[in-house]
Amino acid sequence: MSQDSPAGQPRGLSPLFFTEMWERFSFYGMRAFFALFMGAQLVDGGLGYTKGQAGAVLAMYMSMVYMMSLPGGWIADKYLGQRRAVFLGGAIIMLGHILLAMPSTLVFYLGLIALVIGTGFLKPNVSTMVGQLYTKRDPRRDGGFSIFYMGINVGAFVSPIVCGYLAQSSSFKEFLAGHGINPTSSWHFGFAAAAVGMFAGLIIFHLGTRNLKGIGDPPNITDPRERSRNLRTLGTIVAALLAGPVVLSALHYTGTYELNQERIANIFGVVLLLLFVGTFTALYLKANRSERLGVLAMLTLSIGAIAFFALFEQAAGTMTAFADERTHNFAFGSKIESSWYQSINSVFIILLSPLFAWYFTKLATRKVPFNDIKKFGVALICMGLAFVIMIPAADSMELVSPLYLVGFYFMSTVAELFLSPVGLSSMSKLAPSSAGGLVMGVWFLATANGDYIAGRVHGLTGDVALKPLFITLVIAVFAVAALMFVVGHYFTHKVPLESLMRGPDAEPAPDTDDVKVPKAEVVKDASVSRTPSPPPTNSISGNAIAGFATAVAVWPMVLNDPKLGGLTVALLGPSAILLALRGLTEVKKNHVGGGGYAKATVPIAVAAGLYTIFTLFFSPSAAPAKTPPQGSEIVEPAAPAGDSVEPRAPGPAEHVPDRAPTP
Repeated sequence: MSQDSPAGQPRGLSPLFFTEMWERFSFYGMRAFFALFMGAQLVDGGLGYTKGQAGAVLAMYMSMVYMMSLPGGWIADKYLGQRRAVFLGGAIIMLGHILLAMPSTLVFYLGLIALVIGTGFLKPNVSTMVGQLYTKRDPRRDGGFSIFYMGINVGAFVSPIVCGYLAQSSSFKEFLAGHGINPTSSWHFGFAAAAVGMFAGLIIFHLGTRNLKGIGDPPNITDPRERSRNLRTLGTIVAALLAGPVVLSALHYTGTYELNQERIANIFGVVLLLLFVGTFTALYLKANRSERLGVLAMLTLSIGAIAFFALFEQAAGTMTAFADERTHNFAFGSKIESSWYQSINSVFIILLSPLFAWYFTKLATRKVPFNDIKKFGVALICMGLAFVIMIPAADSMELVSPLYLVGFYFMSTVAELFLSPVGLSSMSKLAPSSAGGLVMGVWFLATANGDYIAGRVHGLTGDVALKPLFITLVIAVFAVAALMFVVGHYFTHKVPLESLMRGPDAEPAPDTDDVKVPKAEVVKDASVSRTPSPPPTNSISGNAIAGFATAVAVWPMVLNDPKLGGLTVALLGPSAILLALRGLTEVKKNHVGGGGYAKATVPIAVAAGLYTIFTLFFSPSAAPAKTPPQGSEIVEPAAPAGDSVEPRAPGPAEHVPDRAPTP
């Protein structure tokens, strides 16, 4: 939060923070073991898919989540309003997870469709509502989005631990067996936990709507011509979404063209590519001569984003499978579930974000020529280095240390912090004035294409050894990074990128308005008022909210495994307490709400630490560490020397899912 903030954050930030936190809990909780569930054998409760089939489904699901944000945002703008769209989206997401909790392949796909539709309604509109809490030049705006982003990462940290434990843990399977429940159904309890998380988000959002009056209201469209035009557009959207599945189903069931997951994914990939090329062609043709360089800069950024997400989203497939099959999943004498590694990214985000904010501020102050295209290049270099770390692990004939994956997630987080904060903002400033509304679509298209490639790459791991695959990915991403630096150099020394950017929010600067006010006075009015106004009665400390959520987030790990929980407390506990102390300062200084959050944070964090210490050192029932599995149980002894271990590549007639036996 900006130190220049005249008061706390709007109270409406609190329900939006926790709604997004729980929605991300449901999304990342399911994502943590989604690929493992599809690849698990039928006798282990999975779907028995090959890597190619699982990768195809993963590619379509991850990319469609972003694609559906476009019609979801449009329908909210023209019909529902953001507030109704968020609640409707959350309800559909919860229904989707409930369907996934049912052991049926048909219901599984219905659940995925519900998740895609629900996320399309919720994801873009909850962020829009956060923006509506502030005026365009409110000094609290950046701080509010930073706190909101903290909610995303808290949810992303907790969910793999909770949902992954229910889906994979041998102790939970023993609990199920002891109560007469088939232990192979544990996957579906993981999906059910994601549904419970989304239900919690809906309750919080509903209770918090009293603080969202005037935010996200339905549009008041009185012009009959506009309403008719919107209705035609809505019909076109629905027809476009239904046309593909209807045509493909007709071809399949008439025997004209037999479909499977991989063929559908191939068709979907072609459609994604055509949409991407068509969108940029339209942008370029609509732009005037002075704007076309900006479109080319947008294209460069989009190519960089595709390359980044193609590698970053390997976390959902290839890296999770690597953790499950090729990693010695023990740390500090405790078992680590393979899905838990996906929480590492969020821990590093929480720890590193303040450092990167300081770093970028210093660069801007010193006017270092480091434009956004070059930042994308650095992000891609870091993403490539993450896979460089994994090359020796992929070449190992034995189970490798978890530190390889920790190093991978550290470097991928550094890459994310170079790219994500500037991506959409830069593209919105570079877009032609006639096509500003397409910017969100362009960014989501790039993200969707990257996620699609990530899923298909995971599908290759059933037939291609990991070492050459990782080397290929490194070479490819370094080549794209080189493109970023070459183009970035051009837009630094030939045509400064900043000269192509429109002003913030595409609004004219204050001194270009027709208001007859001296320039010096405008500058003063744009800053914090000389005489502080009374703080709004409807304000709350955002730092207090973030600290409370972070303190609560450490408890799932503490309760599940005291040793790893102690590490979590050591990492996140100080951050939670620091945020709480800043929150208390804001509450007292600005007379805003949130004191309850701040006061509760310290005892919650301290209690987590004391519980961990007592369990580790004073509990008489502390169980000895489990004996780690022997590498010979997983590694094929007949594998060729020097090659990657590929126990998952039998002949076509005897192909089995790529997954180690469930303990």
